[in-house]
Amino acid sequence: MSMFNIRRKALMMGLLLGLCLLFVVSGTTAVSPPSAQPQTTIILYDGAAGGTPDTQQLYYQTWPLIGAAANQSYADGATTLDTTPNIDEYAGYGTDDLPTLDRAVGYSAEFTIQVLAETHTSDDRAGFGFTILGEDLQGIALNFWQDEVWASEGGSNDLFQHAEGAAFDTTTALIHYKLVVLGNIYTLFANDSQILSGPLRNYTAFEPPPPLPINPYTIPNSLGLGDNTTSASAQVKLSFVAVTADNHNIFLPIITQ
Repeated sequence: MSMFNIRRKALMMGLLLGLCLLFVVSGTTAVSPPSAQPQTTIILYDGAAGGTPDTQQLYYQTWPLIGAAANQSYADGATTLDTTPNIDEYAGYGTDDLPTLDRAVGYSAEFTIQVLAETHTSDDRAGFGFTILGEDLQGIALNFWQDEVWASEGGSNDLFQHAEGAAFDTTTALIHYKLVVLGNIYTLFANDSQILSGPLRNYTAFEPPPPLPINPYTIPNSLGLGDNTTSASAQVKLSFVAVTADNHNIFLPIITQ
């Protein structure tokens, strides 16, 4: 029910902004032609570098803030997030300091996880999820059971209900997922094989319960992953998170005499 991006945390991401490509043709009016925009990949977590995600580019949040039974631990190149001790708790990772995620240009997110255990009391909830929102707040919330990956519905009438899904064993090993967003469509790959695709959603109709101070689905260019519901819990191993987006080069017309 939240994306764990309640507070902002500045990240040293080295974004390439304001880069200009100038075309000059003597005696004519020249405008830079259309060109494929370069992409920048930002690694938010790499377990091979050591430590839990909050020691790198993501922050860690639990609810309750103090005394939560949910926990994280690092070993052998991966972090294990465990919310199974208490189904009523939230815990996970997030950031709201990503580069501009423009679905018209296209962007992608990668994450490597293994679901070790998962239980849910509602068919519309999962103990582990991954959510990403673009610049215009269109995005997708994906959910991981032991035997299925599925999307959460958006809008208002069916908000967060079980939408399209694919039967898939998420427990076998660390699986590398790649989520590609282009236009109005997302496509999810698992170890380079497509397993799921569908339309992007808008989740801004969510009404945050007290004491959540802000609707996290109104924060653009953000992502969160973890257990965000009191109706499910999970134990998940996580070893990698990254986002690839357009670096928004600026193409300027040059007029010469």
